[in-house]
Amino acid sequence: MIPLPLLANFQWRVIGVAALAAAIFAVGWTANGWRKEAEIERVKTASTQDDLVSANKAIENIGMAIDTIRARADEFNVTQTALSAKVDAAVKEFRNAKKPLPLDCRPDDFRMRKLSDAVEAAKQAAAAR
Repeated sequence: MIPLPLLANFQWRVIGVAALAAAIFAVGWTANGWRKEAEIERVKTASTQDDLVSANKAIENIGMAIDTIRARADEFNVTQTALSAKVDAAVKEFRNAKKPLPLDCRPDDFRMRKLSDAVEAAKQAAAAR
């Protein structure tokens, strides 16, 4: 039989070893958690930076599209103004003609030229679109 004081000492050693093992496990678990959290933060940071690059590229593309739209709108306004002036001039000349055309008569060369110019201007404006 084992003496009682020796048995009590043995139990405390087992408890101490178990407590030490639990403490080492807890410290390892905590350190691993910190390592994983740092890795997750690195991944999140990289993802955020990628998103920022994508967003900046999209903003740049939108800016270029806005510039293109503005340039096309300016071209359209210039073309529309020029075409409108030509059409207004042709309509004014037809309305202010001194000799109205009889129904069975063909228009003279001057009127045909003005009408052809107006048609050509309309075709060019349509083709420019």
